Amino acid sequence: MKTPTALGKKPQVDSDPAIHIAIAIVLVVCAMMTSAFLAKYGLIPWTTLIFVAGTVGGVVNSFRRMQMLSVSKVLESNAMTGRLIAIQIYLSPFVGGVFAIVLYAIFMSGFVQGSLFPAFASGDHVFTTFREFADQARPATNTDMAKSIIWDFIAGFLEGLVPNFISKIAKDVDPKNKPDV
Repeated sequence: MKTPTALGKKPQVDSDPAIHIAIAIVLVVCAMMTSAFLAKYGLIPWTTLIFVAGTVGGVVNSFRRMQMLSVSKVLESNAMTGRLIAIQIYLSPFVGGVFAIVLYAIFMSGFVQGSLFPAFASGDHVFTTFREFADQARPATNTDMAKSIIWDFIAGFLEGLVPNFISKIAKDVDPKNKPDV
């Protein structure tokens, strides 16, 4: 609700960012529990957990950003700023999930390798459907799965990580390709 500006006061922001953060956290926790349960029984592909790990990273990043906002800035903000903050809170986890899937594909392709990154089982099997591909495209060991989940969380938390990986891969493929600044 907005207060009248005729009294010399600024309009109050319609919504409290903390409420949106709490809603986003509850939604992501529910998604995590549901997807873990469904994946355990083979009802959804394991790659869904990768998406959810990225969304968790996005929610944690949003929460961290909200903590860094000063109370005076939030109180001085107008209704449009409040709406933009709310949109950012809900969009950031989705973007984090998408980046997690992209990073998972980068790891599966072998573009990035090393002891810190997950290794994947042999990709010799020919897949006829995407569902079959998603079911079989798993890290080689449980340790590799844990590495993947950690990296996918990081992909959601650090929204610039995956675009930087893509720029590096593009630069390695075409040295003339200059990254955007």
